[in-house]
Amino acid sequence: MILPWAIALILLVVSFGLFVHQFGDMYDFLLRLVGLEAIPEAKGFWEEAAFGGLWLLKQLLKPFLFLLGVIGLSIISFLIYLIVCEPFFDVIAEKTTLLFKGEAPPPFQWGRFFKSFRLSVMAALQKVALFVVVPLLLWVLNFIPFFGNVLYVCLTFLFEMWVLGFTIVEYPMSQKMLTFNQRLQFGRRHKYILLGLGTPLLIPFAPLLLQAPMVVGGTLWYEELDHGPGTRD
Repeated sequence: MILPWAIALILLVVSFGLFVHQFGDMYDFLLRLVGLEAIPEAKGFWEEAAFGGLWLLKQLLKPFLFLLGVIGLSIISFLIYLIVCEPFFDVIAEKTTLLFKGEAPPPFQWGRFFKSFRLSVMAALQKVALFVVVPLLLWVLNFIPFFGNVLYVCLTFLFEMWVLGFTIVEYPMSQKMLTFNQRLQFGRRHKYILLGLGTPLLIPFAPLLLQAPMVVGGTLWYEELDHGPGTRD
């Protein structure tokens, strides 16, 4: 539990520190890209009104871009965190399952840990690939006039919340040797509960710091359902 939290804390400090340090340069680059870097001197009432509107736009754009960057950085950092800490979460889910069943957990073995490391990382990469492709496909919604952008943001956020909830309960499912297709079927059946488990995504960087205890809670919830291949709700 301590090692994933320490990795999350280091990743949080480093990524957020770099983002804050580089945000000014990125903001200036975006202003140059859209032609708002310098507002010329106004000559007349209408130009003053227009340039005043541009000045106000610049003031509103900066905090909006900062917030958008923090949200994006939070999601990217979390995906990296999942790949790095996948083996630790497997061990946490396994021990939680054994304690739930009233069995003594086996002692931690580094040999077994490194043996499963490669397979765990490959599985995490497959999940990350899937969970990146779907938002890219949803990006097409931006071409819908008027409400396309809002629809894209809402659906993408809901999907990422479901992803977080699915990731939490996938660790005990991997202990039961379920195929990825069986795991997805479980995720579709319990999509609303998984959305609830994924609500920490609404708070930037919260999943980084809460993922380890969330794995324990998700494992206990999954074991209480007592699901397995071919079982029904």
